[in-house]
Amino acid sequence: MPGNVQGESDQWSKELLDGAVNELIDGNVFEKARIEARIVWGITNQLILAQVREASAAQTFRWLIAGNIVPTDHIESSLAELPRDAARHFCLKWQLGAENVRNLSDDAREAMRHLDLAEMSAQLIRQAEALHELVADDSLW
Repeated sequence: MPGNVQGESDQWSKELLDGAVNELIDGNVFEKARIEARIVWGITNQLILAQVREASAAQTFRWLIAGNIVPTDHIESSLAELPRDAARHFCLKWQLGAENVRNLSDDAREAMRHLDLAEMSAQLIRQAEALHELVADDSLW
């Protein structure tokens, strides 16, 4: 069901949020301090949008997106006021990321020859388009 997903009552959403927060900690976005996270929007078994912050930083948070149809990603709270705005920002971010992958220099391509850069770019575009379809559907917001 689209809209607000209750993290406590939805095991899938809670597990996804916990895993995504751990990715942020592992990626040194947050120190392993007391982290507060709350799901603000989601579609069960597809994706969640959450606000995550260190408990000591009550005024700042990061938007977090994770799910089966999107990569785990995050942005600063200053980039979006509402969950739908954050989702729009992720769409743009991934489209720009795909373009950056397509436009890598020859040296960068050589350094990353072990990766399928064409597939990486195509995957970012697919994820951006899937999220954009959700963002465009007023009935979900």
